[in-house]
Amino acid sequence: MINNKFMQATIPALSLDSSTGGSHHPQHIYRGNVRTAANEMPPAPVLKETRFSKVVEFDIPNPCKRQRASAEITAQNVTLAIQYGVLEKDRKEAMYNACAAFDHGVQAAHDDEIRVGADTAIFKHLTFLLFKRNMLDGYGIADNLNDTEDCKENEKQDSSSKVSEDTDQNHDNAITEEITSTLEGLEMVLRCSANCVSISYHRIGQEALPIILSLLQQHLGQKLETYKNGVSKNCSNMIGHMNSFQSTSTASTTMSDKENLSCSNSVSRHCNDSILKTGTKIIGHFARVGQLTEELASTKYLLTTLKQIISAPKDACVPIESRMNCLWIIANLACSADNMIKMANHPGLIDTIVNVASHPTQKDEDDCQNVMEYLQIIRSRSIAVRAIHNLSWAQENKIPLAEHLDLTEALLNTASHRNSDWTGHGKGVSTILLQSRRHAAAALRNIAAAPRRYKRRLCRLRDGGFLETLAEFAMADPDREVRDKIHATLYNLVSADTAKQFIEKKAVLDVIINAATSMGEHSEGDSDCTTSHTLAVQTLRSLEKAIPEDEDDYDALRPVLSRFDSQIAMNKSQTNLGMGMSSPLGRSGL
Repeated sequence: MINNKFMQATIPALSLDSSTGGSHHPQHIYRGNVRTAANEMPPAPVLKETRFSKVVEFDIPNPCKRQRASAEITAQNVTLAIQYGVLEKDRKEAMYNACAAFDHGVQAAHDDEIRVGADTAIFKHLTFLLFKRNMLDGYGIADNLNDTEDCKENEKQDSSSKVSEDTDQNHDNAITEEITSTLEGLEMVLRCSANCVSISYHRIGQEALPIILSLLQQHLGQKLETYKNGVSKNCSNMIGHMNSFQSTSTASTTMSDKENLSCSNSVSRHCNDSILKTGTKIIGHFARVGQLTEELASTKYLLTTLKQIISAPKDACVPIESRMNCLWIIANLACSADNMIKMANHPGLIDTIVNVASHPTQKDEDDCQNVMEYLQIIRSRSIAVRAIHNLSWAQENKIPLAEHLDLTEALLNTASHRNSDWTGHGKGVSTILLQSRRHAAAALRNIAAAPRRYKRRLCRLRDGGFLETLAEFAMADPDREVRDKIHATLYNLVSADTAKQFIEKKAVLDVIINAATSMGEHSEGDSDCTTSHTLAVQTLRSLEKAIPEDEDDYDALRPVLSRFDSQIAMNKSQTNLGMGMSSPLGRSGL
């Protein structure tokens, strides 16, 4: 079952993998267990494994808190007020009370709000507001009046037309603000349990989702249009240039227009940001429910909209919360086996995720002004790498992911990122870096289970230094789970085509021998990977089987195997000696 703490995440880190065993295929393909969105995942063609829920969590600050409504304003009363509110004054008062009453973190109370139909009432209220705004935008009665004599007469009166335009703009801003608060109210109600989210989706989801996607597209489009036209940078200069051509008699009027434009732009920016953040949050609530993930991923334009929000230019001022919400949704949807192949084949989606996973670069880290800015980057990367990890589970995705060189490079860079200048600021930087390394190592492990020709291609990356890079991770990373997963990656890479490359890398063999001759530590916590000791032993045995004894490469491997056998024999003798020395002491204590 998918983790349903989308809104109640209290730590900036991502959740960890679960601990279960893993069987091994005769072709020495190894993968640890990966979690699924709802039920157990069917076994992959090369390895039997169980998938449990695995999602990305991150903490998003709530908007400014409204004053708490009085105790007598119950969910039932608030819902009735929304249903009966038609006039502007009644509508605004009802939604203000709704947002004040519903803005809390008590899941049981949100469940009660769903039971009395608050979600349905708010959604119907939203559709009314959208219809009203469309009428103000000229889609409706106003169109039918364009050809009338009265309309033509009004158009001749310039001053009246100017007043009318200002009034329409004010009305449009007011309606947009109502739409924004209505979306916020719906998001608050959906902070309920996953079961009630499912109930709500089956009530309103099929109608609400296309409307929310349309709103996201509309307000994202406004952001991008502003970015393209350079309005955000040049608006003040343009107004000043226009003022220079005005007479002194119209100076006060021009200043008034400038103030109105500034106020209008401020309202528009606030509403755009809020709708992008709240709309993606609502979709994120639906994505908490495992049974809904396939239907969500199949919704027209959903993946495209998520991709466009994530990939919007930084200067377009798209809120970072909405980008992270979209990444979170993608990571959750990728938990479903039915979605993995569909999502991997969606045009541009993998490239968008890889682009996020490729940051921060060293320049990004140097340019960060504060730790919160840095946290936003590494949180986004951690969620993106988690999404790649989920997508890499499907056997059909291993080849395209193995062919994506930028993806592999991003995973290697993430797996090597152990320290930062921002570590130690008390904001969880080290925890996020650790989670990112675990996800990257798990994704590398899954991708390494690709067919033989792609194993060979992977081993040739970084000018033939790919194996040495993995060996360094397996030896130097302080986290046992990361080391275990990297040893699983090495194990998966062994084949008849790559055995020679292993033999030629002394540093790689030394790391494998050291792990194989250790006393065999047991994985702790919720690791989903067999221990490094067990995997290193199996890697050596696989190399021995992959090289015929009559070939020269086997002669190079023979000393390694002899060293391994002698070390194992020594370890056994030391263990037996220790047991023999402890036995008399044990008897004397009786």
